[in-house]
Amino acid sequence: MNSSKAATERRKEKRYRVVSGAYAVVDSKPSKLGQIHNISGGGLAFRYLADSASCDGAQQMDVFIRNENFHLKDIPIQPVYDIELAKEDPFSTILLRQQSVQFGELSEEQNAKLMHLLQHHTLGEL
Repeated sequence: MNSSKAATERRKEKRYRVVSGAYAVVDSKPSKLGQIHNISGGGLAFRYLADSASCDGAQQMDVFIRNENFHLKDIPIQPVYDIELAKEDPFSTILLRQQSVQFGELSEEQNAKLMHLLQHHTLGEL
């Protein structure tokens, strides 16, 4: 069994594709702004353009949906992994990465907003 399949089977919650325009911002740093790839009640994965800064020590993030009135602030997180994605163009100098994070303990308000996002701003299970 390959490692990505094993990682999928360890997940406790279903992952969902999100609507276009859903973004994560790590530690309120615009340089760590990325498009959300998938999300669950326990965490998310997002893709971002890499620079010299690192997300490894991140402790919180915000989630927002462009052109919607949705903003989930100060989500406690624990980074799980951060990988470099394959380049579509081998001559490109742009480095795209994907980071997965696990959510920490959410407040009641944060949990309610997360459930709203999962119910109204997702496109189905992965």
